[in-house]
Amino acid sequence: MSSAPTSGRVLTRLDTEILVTQGMIVLLDDAGDYGLAERGWLSVTPNCVVAISAGATDHYARVIVEVWDAAPPPAAGWESGKAARVRLDSGYLEIQPTDTHVLRIGPPGRYELRVYTAGRSRIAELTPRAGIDELRGVESFLFQFWPAVESLP
Repeated sequence: MSSAPTSGRVLTRLDTEILVTQGMIVLLDDAGDYGLAERGWLSVTPNCVVAISAGATDHYARVIVEVWDAAPPPAAGWESGKAARVRLDSGYLEIQPTDTHVLRIGPPGRYELRVYTAGRSRIAELTPRAGIDELRGVESFLFQFWPAVESLP
């Protein structure tokens, strides 16, 4: 008897607004350092995930971080997405540029990650002309983490 594949379930969800400064949102493990490894809007290095904004000025963006127990289904309603794998040495992520949001992803280890965005073309059109209040919520990011399944040799 075979069973249908199942999707994971969300364990933790943070839905907040972040002031994007210097053009990026950084999710930094307590045990890590800031780093950039790739060109494009997403860069993942050990202990660090950086999402580059399409906005040319500071603005408030919606940021959602979800922790799943297994791979989530594809997220609907987002304009673009990228997948990566990240190593977290503490399992606690601080969302920067503010340090008021620290989220427990899980124990130290490797995690799969999907990051989705929405509003990138719109924020690029509006900046730098619009004021910070007019830009609030135009750009959004969804970060989804779940434990990586290590492949057997």
